[in-house]
Amino acid sequence: MNNNSFNNFFLANFLKREKAQYDFEDKEFYMNLISFLLLAHILLEGLYIYSYCTPMVYINLASICIYMAEYCLNATDHNILMIWIGLLEIYLHMVLTTIFMGYECGFWLWMFPCVLSVITPYFMPVKSKAQNILANLLVPVYVATFIILYALNRNGYLPTGYNAPESIATFFFYSNALISFSFIILYSTIYSVSIKQNSFRLKELANTDSLTGLYNRQSIQKIFYEGNGKSVAIMDVDHFKRINDTYGHLMGDHVLTGIAKMLSSHSNIYCGRWGGEEFLLIAKENVSYTDFCQTVESLCEEISDHVFSLGNEDIKVTSSFGAATYVKDMTPYDLLKEADNRLYIAKQHGRNSVVSA
Repeated sequence: MNNNSFNNFFLANFLKREKAQYDFEDKEFYMNLISFLLLAHILLEGLYIYSYCTPMVYINLASICIYMAEYCLNATDHNILMIWIGLLEIYLHMVLTTIFMGYECGFWLWMFPCVLSVITPYFMPVKSKAQNILANLLVPVYVATFIILYALNRNGYLPTGYNAPESIATFFFYSNALISFSFIILYSTIYSVSIKQNSFRLKELANTDSLTGLYNRQSIQKIFYEGNGKSVAIMDVDHFKRINDTYGHLMGDHVLTGIAKMLSSHSNIYCGRWGGEEFLLIAKENVSYTDFCQTVESLCEEISDHVFSLGNEDIKVTSSFGAATYVKDMTPYDLLKEADNRLYIAKQHGRNSVVSA
């Protein structure tokens, strides 16, 4: 079982961090986003000057200063303040540009990705109750703003003194449409990938033993009862309590994780933690009992030859195995019982051995 098998999702490099719920602590991402928005506003400054829209020239200069300040906020880990200031700037700039440049320029189209960013939160800070309330208020604010701007334009109440010429207005409209809907597609893709990633990892956590990384008892038992358990072996670390008592539980955990790596290195078996220092090994499909027993024998030797080092302590441990295979009229319970009985025999006859018949 591979605990790190999430390697091939689309945009995996972009989504390279663990995400518990909402991720808004990636400095590199925000530095790139701030750089993009700053560059966009520098380009807009030239277009506002070219359009002779004096109010937006000064408003946009203020926006440029805001994004330069955002660099400092990002560098000093004021992430939440940075995000809320950025959201406020985008909202006000969108409204003011629609008012002064004209409805036909299409800056109001940014309302749609803004709503999406709230109803499918991904970079939205909601660490406190107040932030959650503010985030929930954004949707009705965006919707109300959209309706008000549309109504004002429809009834001729928006000022027209600085409206952009038709050619520039058309350019702005198609540019805003392209950028805003591209953002919606990109954001939706990122959010979808994040949900899949978290779902995958939750499934992994549910099926995996947290210490060893192997299947947990519930998962290995499911594999066994679904018909894959034709040949099985139960393994037990010899005198494990003595290891914990003598060297401490950290050494005990180190031994278990080391053994787990040895078990998982064999591709012809399923292996899981059966409980405590016990492991259940199941032969994969089309693996004969003879081959399975050879694998178990090699594991027994590999464990006994290995030196487990932790800090200044070096120890060697041994293990005992009881292996059994299905015979006619055997139930799954009978098969496990037979393996357990043979494990008992191995322990009674000196340990560090495999009993398979």
